[in-house]
Amino acid sequence: MKCPVCKDHTLDSITLLKGLPAHQCSNCNGVYIPSNAYMAWWKTLGKELPPKEGAIEIDPSWEVKELKLCATCGHIMARYKIFPDTDFYIDRCRNCNGIWLDPHEWDVLIDRNLHDNLNDFFTRPWQDHLRAEETKIHLEQIYMDKLGEDDYENVKQFRAWLVDHPMRGMLLAFLQAEDPYKI
Repeated sequence: MKCPVCKDHTLDSITLLKGLPAHQCSNCNGVYIPSNAYMAWWKTLGKELPPKEGAIEIDPSWEVKELKLCATCGHIMARYKIFPDTDFYIDRCRNCNGIWLDPHEWDVLIDRNLHDNLNDFFTRPWQDHLRAEETKIHLEQIYMDKLGEDDYENVKQFRAWLVDHPMRGMLLAFLQAEDPYKI
């Protein structure tokens, strides 16, 4: 097996966790996890660990942005985003489902208890959720920039009050009317 990043270095066999075999490049320290090995390990877990806030700061410089070829089958690997508004991607082969982790990425996943659900990252629901979170973050920043911190906080509180109000429709009509006292 050749390293997807270094191209000419061979991958050495390692054990990431008890029962989870993988392959690591001695040159770039990237890790390749064959899909079958991961699934066999995953089936022995019994239950998923709850995600947690991580202590390891994500560094965008870890990301190797070049085209990667799968160590098992040689197909082009696809990049999948893992966290919203963060340059943190994991590469996966769409042919054999092998996973490539650039240096430090496995440590970040362990740190956040996300190593036990790698396959979730590659699903449409996970990716859709990320896009929705990023959209929310970007819109919040736009509102903050346009309205200012105090007004934005006030309008959020007012909105929260208005959402479940039994007279919501009348309140909205009152607010939207140019002159609410004119018939």
